Amino acid sequence: MEGQSAGNQILLYSYRVGSSETTREKLSNNNLDLAFKHWFIGFTEGDGSFIVNKTGYLEFKVTQYSTDAQVLFYIKKQLGFGSVSIQSKTSKTHHFRVRDKQGILKLIYIFNGQLKTEKKNIQFKLWLQAFNKIYNEKIEFIPKNLNISLTDAWLSGFTDAEGCFTVSAVIRTEKYTQVQVRYILSQKNEKSLMVTIADIFDGKISYLKSYDGYNMTVNLSKLKQVIWYFKKYPLKTKKHIDYLNWLKVYKLVINKKHFNETGLNQIKSLIIKINKNS
Repeated sequence: MEGQSAGNQILLYSYRVGSSETTREKLSNNNLDLAFKHWFIGFTEGDGSFIVNKTGYLEFKVTQYSTDAQVLFYIKKQLGFGSVSIQSKTSKTHHFRVRDKQGILKLIYIFNGQLKTEKKNIQFKLWLQAFNKIYNEKIEFIPKNLNISLTDAWLSGFTDAEGCFTVSAVIRTEKYTQVQVRYILSQKNEKSLMVTIADIFDGKISYLKSYDGYNMTVNLSKLKQVIWYFKKYPLKTKKHIDYLNWLKVYKLVINKKHFNETGLNQIKSLIIKINKNS
């Protein structure tokens, strides 16, 4: 939720911590599920915050609409620490928070050297510097890692935060209907990151002046690899439900079912379902 993203649019028409090896081993998250770890890092890149307030107080926060609070409880369960609570009844949001030293230290081991966006690296570096100052530690900041691939769940987490699966249907004549099925990632700035992801998925980059950001779009003919990836690394938020309905539309279009009334009505029905969940 932090920052802007394309949203779900469906349109009908190793480092030092002190000097103790025991401490290092205890906090290295060796028992953390690897797929979750990479998903969590990607999700944090979009919806997480490393916060240092004016008094130097440290906090890690992930915010979601209350309708998707389940993903915050999932994060808490997987990590084994932190808390989930209502953030705002007015805006209907929940947040997952970590504020204690041990929890923050464990998060440092998860994120240091693994973050890929420029914005989150800058935020995390300041957070780490504040931690070192407050607790008299000497943990070295590790620069961002742009090694993005389809062999881990980072892109799944990033998509849960910043991606969308779109369908647009246009009836041009009685005998011709055009249905566009797309996977889109949106990000303010971060051009090098978006280009890297576009290269992986054979997608296209477009600059949005009003947003001062970039869309990475994968069109219908290039979606096989996208679908393979999300089958291997499923989404964790309610966006997964939208994805499954989007996938049904994709299969209908690939099989040219949108050229007949029955198939087109199925697509319309699926679009309504996705809009309802969005």
